[in-house]
Amino acid sequence: MKQMTCVQMGGPATCSAVITGNTSEEMVENGTKHVNAAHPDIAEQLKKMSKADSDKWRAEFQEKWEATPEM
Repeated sequence: MKQMTCVQMGGPATCSAVITGNTSEEMVENGTKHVNAAHPDIAEQLKKMSKADSDKWRAEFQEKWEATPEM
Protein backbone atom coordinates (compact mmCIF):
# COMPACT_ATOMS: atom_id res chain seq x y z
CA MET A 1 0.00 0.00 0.00
CA LYS A 2 1.12 3.55 -0.71
CA GLN A 3 -0.03 6.89 0.61
CA MET A 4 0.04 10.42 -0.73
CA THR A 5 -1.42 13.66 0.53
CA CYS A 6 -4.13 15.51 -1.32
CA VAL A 7 -1.51 18.16 -2.15
CA GLN A 8 0.84 15.57 -3.66
CA MET A 9 -2.00 14.42 -5.88
CA GLY A 10 -2.62 17.96 -7.10
CA GLY A 11 -5.12 19.16 -4.53
CA PRO A 12 -5.16 22.53 -2.78
CA ALA A 13 -2.04 23.50 -0.85
CA THR A 14 -4.06 23.76 2.37
CA CYS A 15 -5.28 20.13 2.36
CA SER A 16 -3.16 17.60 4.20
CA ALA A 17 -5.60 14.68 3.90
CA VAL A 18 -3.86 11.35 3.35
CA ILE A 19 -5.03 9.17 0.47
CA THR A 20 -4.06 5.49 0.29
CA GLY A 21 -4.20 2.77 -2.31
CA ASN A 22 -2.76 -0.60 -3.24
CA THR A 23 -2.60 0.33 -6.92
CA SER A 24 -2.38 3.62 -8.77
CA GLU A 25 -5.96 3.08 -9.96
CA GLU A 26 -7.18 2.57 -6.39
CA MET A 27 -5.30 5.69 -5.28
CA VAL A 28 -6.98 7.74 -8.04
CA GLU A 29 -10.37 6.29 -7.07
CA ASN A 30 -9.83 7.13 -3.39
CA GLY A 31 -8.49 10.56 -4.29
CA THR A 32 -11.55 11.23 -6.41
CA LYS A 33 -13.83 10.28 -3.51
CA HIS A 34 -11.92 12.67 -1.27
CA VAL A 35 -12.08 15.53 -3.78
CA ASN A 36 -15.82 15.00 -4.31
CA ALA A 37 -16.44 15.11 -0.55
CA ALA A 38 -13.96 17.76 0.57
CA HIS A 39 -13.44 19.97 -2.48
CA PRO A 40 -16.65 20.10 -4.55
CA ASP A 41 -15.46 23.20 -6.41
CA ILE A 42 -12.35 21.38 -7.60
CA ALA A 43 -14.43 18.29 -8.43
CA GLU A 44 -16.50 20.44 -10.79
CA GLN A 45 -13.35 21.78 -12.45
CA LEU A 46 -12.05 18.24 -12.93
CA LYS A 47 -15.27 17.19 -14.64
CA LYS A 48 -14.69 19.95 -17.19
CA MET A 49 -11.04 19.00 -17.78
CA SER A 50 -10.11 18.23 -21.38
CA LYS A 51 -8.93 14.74 -22.31
CA ALA A 52 -5.46 16.12 -23.02
CA ASP A 53 -5.26 17.75 -19.58
CA SER A 54 -6.62 14.61 -17.93
CA ASP A 55 -4.06 12.46 -19.74
CA LYS A 56 -1.28 14.85 -18.69
CA TRP A 57 -2.41 14.70 -15.05
CA ARG A 58 -2.54 10.89 -15.14
CA ALA A 59 0.97 10.67 -16.62
CA GLU A 60 2.34 13.02 -13.96
CA PHE A 61 0.47 11.15 -11.22
CA GLN A 62 1.82 7.80 -12.45
CA GLU A 63 5.38 9.12 -12.10
CA LYS A 64 4.62 10.28 -8.56
CA TRP A 65 2.99 6.92 -7.77
CA GLU A 66 6.01 4.98 -8.95
CA ALA A 67 8.34 7.21 -6.88
CA THR A 68 6.25 6.82 -3.72
CA PRO A 69 7.59 4.12 -1.36
CA GLU A 70 5.40 1.32 -0.03
CA MET A 71 4.17 1.81 3.54
